[in-house]
Amino acid sequence: MKILLKNAREQKNLKTREVAQILGIDQALISKFESGTRFPTREQISKLSKLLNIDYDILMVSWIKEKILNDYGNELNVLKALSFILIENNYTSSFSNEPKIDSILEEMERLKDKLQQLR
Repeated sequence: MKILLKNAREQKNLKTREVAQILGIDQALISKFESGTRFPTREQISKLSKLLNIDYDILMVSWIKEKILNDYGNELNVLKALSFILIENNYTSSFSNEPKIDSILEEMERLKDKLQQLR
C-alpha cells in the first residue's frame, strides 16, 4: 500500500505537504503512510483514493492486507482463517469472473506458499 500511495502521489506531482493540506491532516501522517509506519483510517483511505485516483477497492484490499500482516505477521493460522471465510461465504465461486478478486486470491496463494516454505 505504501508504494501504491507514494507512486500515485508522485504521478500527480503532489508533495506530501499538498496532500496533507487537501485532506486536512498532518503532513507527517502522509509520510508515515508512505513509509508504512502508520496506517490511514478507512475515511482517509477513501479520501486518498479519490485524491490520488487510485481504485478504491484495490487500495482498500491493500490496506486490509497490510493491517492483517502487521497485526498477525505470517501466521499460517491467519491464512487458514481467511480460507475458511472464503469457503464459508462461498466467495471462491462468486468471484471467479472478477479479475481484481482473482489477483487477490492468487496473492493469497503466493503468501500461503511463502509461509509454508518458512515452516
